[in-house]
Amino acid sequence: MPYAGLPRPSMGLSLLKGILIAEGVETVVANANLWFAESVGLELYHLCANHAPTEFLMGEWTFADVAFPEAEYPGARDGDERYLAQIADSCGRFFGAYGRDGGDRLVADLVSLREMATKFVDEAARRVLASGARVVGCTSTFEQHAASLALLRRVRELDPAVITMMGGANCETVMGEATHRCFPWVDYVVSGEADGLIAGLCRLVLAQGRDVPPEQLPPGVLGPRSREGGGAGFRARGPGVLDLHVRRPRGKALPRALFRDLDSLPVPEFDDYFAEVAASPLRPNIRPGLPLETSRGCWWGDVHQCTFCGLNGSSMAFRSKSPERVLAEVRELERRHGISDFEVVDNILDMAYFRTVLPRLAADDRPRRLFYEVKANLTRKQVELLVRAGVTWVQPGIESLHSEVLALMDKGVRGWQNVQLLKWARELGLRLSWSLLWGFPGEHDHYYRTMAGWLPLLEHLQAPNGLSRLRYDRYSVYHQRAGQLGLTLTPISAMAHVYPLDRADLDDLTYFFTAEPESDTLDLAAFSRADVRERPGTVAVYEAVREWRAAFRRHLPPILSLVDRDGVLDIMDSRGCARRWRTTLSGLARAVYLAADAAPRADRIADAVNRDFDVRASADEVREVVDELVADRLVLPIDGRLVALAVKGDLPALPQHTEFPGGHVSADPS
Repeated sequence: MPYAGLPRPSMGLSLLKGILIAEGVETVVANANLWFAESVGLELYHLCANHAPTEFLMGEWTFADVAFPEAEYPGARDGDERYLAQIADSCGRFFGAYGRDGGDRLVADLVSLREMATKFVDEAARRVLASGARVVGCTSTFEQHAASLALLRRVRELDPAVITMMGGANCETVMGEATHRCFPWVDYVVSGEADGLIAGLCRLVLAQGRDVPPEQLPPGVLGPRSREGGGAGFRARGPGVLDLHVRRPRGKALPRALFRDLDSLPVPEFDDYFAEVAASPLRPNIRPGLPLETSRGCWWGDVHQCTFCGLNGSSMAFRSKSPERVLAEVRELERRHGISDFEVVDNILDMAYFRTVLPRLAADDRPRRLFYEVKANLTRKQVELLVRAGVTWVQPGIESLHSEVLALMDKGVRGWQNVQLLKWARELGLRLSWSLLWGFPGEHDHYYRTMAGWLPLLEHLQAPNGLSRLRYDRYSVYHQRAGQLGLTLTPISAMAHVYPLDRADLDDLTYFFTAEPESDTLDLAAFSRADVRERPGTVAVYEAVREWRAAFRRHLPPILSLVDRDGVLDIMDSRGCARRWRTTLSGLARAVYLAADAAPRADRIADAVNRDFDVRASADEVREVVDELVADRLVLPIDGRLVALAVKGDLPALPQHTEFPGGHVSADPS
């Protein structure tokens, strides 16, 4: 359902189709996100899918009217005016295509999308029912929930005999309970990984319809009869859609189903997606990529969950596919679809793959492009191997360059390591997806004041996507331990503009929270007046990031590059902070700079110089050279280490957004 990305098929649905087909259950994946994009056009689709801040829930809002047409709630009537006024005010900040004064046009487009969503849901429901389906299910992650509820509600209205089902990240544990409790036109809700239960569940449903006893349902599944004794229905502040009373259930939370044997899964069935794309008028605009799953869970989160991370629901349990299975799946998908662009959907790269999968991919003659999420404390040799294996783009989870902030996140990495990764990635042509975060409980503004002084020195490296305020997500440490940390978390205000539910149900349904309980502000990322007054260091980082991004986007971005030739380092520097355009280093200065490339401890660099280079120098002599290099902004002292900042040799071009391994959608197919 909208607003899923268009350039790749659904991994979850395609995998479940493969399982069901193997069990003899006829299954079709309907790519309704593509249908909606065809109906409204790419510009309007991407308005919600790609450009809107998550906290605005604009995609959810566009489907709220058709999902809950009779409800009275803050998102209706006068509440809409407040909601839309805030979106209009944010136009210049988030919606550059509309211009700083384009708020009225932005709101008009959003209202138009909402009107088109009503017609679309009816057409999509009829199209799905025309297939003869006896069970219709939706997967829901992030802003797919209202659209999924709208479709399943219309399916129920058009053909009450059809069984409806929902799953996906938005249906895990308490969110699944809330979905099941509040929206009774959804018959079955699955919490967690359905791989091991979907075939049996479908057989039960096809045989017994809505009458499957709760005790026969797999763990993690709620059905119509699960509502017996607890009451069920739609609870709105105004007249209810189905006018049924709800009593909140008591007892243990709905478990999250977990599947362990990833090697036993079939290769995902992407044929429905490619058939629909081939027949779509948007085909010239879409360069498809393939999702690839090599692991689930997070091995780092198993031990030290990053405090802000809510991914993986209630289970971080890490499982990975065998090297043989990964390589076989890559080659089978290439054979089936003639595509060698892969977006690996894992939360983190299995470090064992540096010994197994990646060397074998690197030895393969076939050119590939892969995206992976990785931990940031990689070695240079590991980064080199990633590039040789065809990994062109990674998300390393940098989030900060200050070690005190990283410690608050429990990232297991220090600032100097993040700087090293930025340097190596630029040197090797590896594109990064990374951002800076602020607003962590326990942090101090002077951390950011210090970091703001470093950022101009890094102007030649890939800039972050921006500086964003911390958001509190369900299942994160901050959410799980809110009381211990002195946090009072409430659903983000946009939830009340989408769902006609009371506060208790919104608490259960939402994934995103705020620590500003009295605020109805949508834009949680903006600096308040108090922030500007009390957080000058953070504001300085924001300004430095903005300048860095502008420099990075220039036709000729800044460089700080070196060539080591005939015993002389030749350094070229066009950064805004450069002391001079060209610097040459020889003898001791050359040795010190090359030693600093490995980011040694400052108190041991003299040892490294005397051990690894054909020079002899005292600690005082080395310290004097270091001071000069730091003054020239060629070396960054950070975390008690010395990081040489220049990148070696000719800089390879970084992949552009049009070359993302997970596919790309262009507004202009030419």
